[in-house]
Amino acid sequence: MLPIKWNRNVLFVFLFLFLLLAVSFLYNYHEILFYGPYSNHTWRQADCLSITQNYFRENLPFLSPEVHWIGNKGHGKTISEFPIIYYTVAQLWKIFGKEEFIFRLINIFLVFVGLFALNKLSYAILKDRFWSFYIPVFLFTSPLLIFYSNNFLPNAPAFGLALTGAYFYYLFDTTKQNKWMILSMLVFTLSGLLKITSLIIFVAILSLILLSGTIRILKKQQTLTSLIIKVFPFFCTVTILVIWYTYAHNYNQQYHRNIFLQGIFPIWELTPEKRQETAELLFRNLIPSYFNKEVLLSLLILFVSMLFLHKKTNQKLHAILIITFIGIMMYGILWFRALHVHDYYLTNILIFIPLILLVFLDYMKNYFNRAFKHLLLKSTFTLILLGLIAQGAAVNRLKYDVDESFEPNRYLIKQSQVDYWRYFHWDYKNEKKAFETITPYLRSIGISRNDKIISMSDGSINISLYFMDQKGLSKYGFSWLDDNDRIKFAMEQGCKYMVISDKDLNKQSIDSRYLSQEVGCYKNIHIYNLSN
Repeated sequence: MLPIKWNRNVLFVFLFLFLLLAVSFLYNYHEILFYGPYSNHTWRQADCLSITQNYFRENLPFLSPEVHWIGNKGHGKTISEFPIIYYTVAQLWKIFGKEEFIFRLINIFLVFVGLFALNKLSYAILKDRFWSFYIPVFLFTSPLLIFYSNNFLPNAPAFGLALTGAYFYYLFDTTKQNKWMILSMLVFTLSGLLKITSLIIFVAILSLILLSGTIRILKKQQTLTSLIIKVFPFFCTVTILVIWYTYAHNYNQQYHRNIFLQGIFPIWELTPEKRQETAELLFRNLIPSYFNKEVLLSLLILFVSMLFLHKKTNQKLHAILIITFIGIMMYGILWFRALHVHDYYLTNILIFIPLILLVFLDYMKNYFNRAFKHLLLKSTFTLILLGLIAQGAAVNRLKYDVDESFEPNRYLIKQSQVDYWRYFHWDYKNEKKAFETITPYLRSIGISRNDKIISMSDGSINISLYFMDQKGLSKYGFSWLDDNDRIKFAMEQGCKYMVISDKDLNKQSIDSRYLSQEVGCYKNIHIYNLSN
């Protein structure tokens, strides 16, 4: 028979997995899993899928990704993050067929592994099953993490990998087994390759080692050689990241360099008026996406309280929390310009939430153990958790569908949110929905995948081009050109056809000669031949 302890551990693993799946069901993951790019930041979702699609269709080399948008280069060569997920999904599509749920499933898996690692880390520190389950599920109520875990962007899986790397490092720190250090650095490396900004916890750990090591050297309690040996694995990871981002920078400099941000968006590049505007948008729109405002305020109060009680907390964990908080402040300054609308940039700073809970609960365990274990405290926190899950489920479902019979609970969702998403879904249905299924029609009227198209009504880089699976141009870029000059420019880049989904556009600004050869109409999309 298997040992009872082993059976109990397996039981808790399955129980935690069941809990994640149950919460995911409430978030409507089982339906959203099979959606294409949609809802918040469809633009960036389509960019990720465009890279994947071109790997799949064209058997591109791993280090030579492309998108559908060709700009003024005649091709879509550009690079963002390390394309390991895009390339892997493309290879799986070659086996199982193009199924976008495969992409979503990989991202969900990496986030769930990270949450499981947080579960294991929490139990190792707190020695309490309830709290070890509570912390990762509590984190999983972030509207941001809920939405982007079941999605195509790399931010959430990179964050999941960072959590996993942190747990592996904890195992090394407590057992001194080198295998855990190797695993930790490998996972941190992959996390940083996907998103360098996901490594706030990695930098915090490295900073603590350097700081404590320097102090010990000054006190002659440690040698410089021993400190170098400790940080050597970290610098191996840093070296790999530097090599990759140097390659990516040079690749984009050679081809398309303005599609993906690979630098910083610092606050000092904004005017005072723009700083104020960005700050208002951040607090009004992005912070609620990050976490419930009231709960976040409570966490900040806990954080300040822990500062005054630092002598009674776990010193190593407390130091990592402080360094992480400093890192979050620096991150906010360096990428402030992106925080007016790009909520997924906040994914990296979700690390603050489990850290403050770990420090606080560890303090409770050591100094108020009866309260720490008391049913009343756990029941109170459970009620808060259930409220956050309910709110997260309502918000996430709203981003994909507004049921007309649904009367929003004003304690869960503001009416302004409902109104915004109702308009979003209506507008998408009328303008972009038809692009999702137009490809067979394009092929039926003789337009091949190699025929370049300009999508005149699409202001994004790749949304309509990805759906059509056509190389070409959209309204994005070259803003100094009016519509007629844009069409002329597109023809110079080899575009043979033009598609228009906005019926008013052709009446207002396009020369009639470009509209003289309509070769097809699919729902609200009109298709014109430009070759003559």
